[in-house]
Amino acid sequence: MKKSFALLIVALLALSLNVEAQTTKYNYHKSGYWGNIEASGGVTLGGGSDIGLSTVFGGRLGHGVAMGMGLGFYVDVNSVVSTFYVPVFLETKYSPLKSGRSPYLSLRTGFSINDYLMPGFYLAPALGCDIGRFSFFMRYGLNLYPVEVDINISSPGLDIETTGVANIKSHALSIGFGINF
Repeated sequence: MKKSFALLIVALLALSLNVEAQTTKYNYHKSGYWGNIEASGGVTLGGGSDIGLSTVFGGRLGHGVAMGMGLGFYVDVNSVVSTFYVPVFLETKYSPLKSGRSPYLSLRTGFSINDYLMPGFYLAPALGCDIGRFSFFMRYGLNLYPVEVDINISSPGLDIETTGVANIKSHALSIGFGINF
């Protein structure tokens, strides 16, 4: 699995590189096309690890703002079970400096589907730095899956049945690397 993941990262990075893109200056204060491919890895709140790939396609709106639609594939691994989730999101990115080297803030919001086909809410703010076409970042990811549960309480003289909503949460703190194009 680790070799396949590493091979996939190398293939995606190789596809995104070309001579024209290497000479492009990235300035989020000018409007134009914006996209990226990111690889990240980190830890989950439950003590496991989180690895993933994501991509975003959109535009630079000027004034340091870029927006785009994205798709990701992440795997949470711990000693008991491994799960994956696929978020579909809108990413908004703000870069305050008018140069190719700038810190940035970004926010991803959308929905995700996990390997049990449960739809949920996805939220992932990030703090990073763009250096030319490359990005380095730290991101907190939250997945929230509301699930209906049946509760039965039985004891002598008491029999209660009810249905409620429980939330399954997945938290991850990761660092990553991206290529802007």
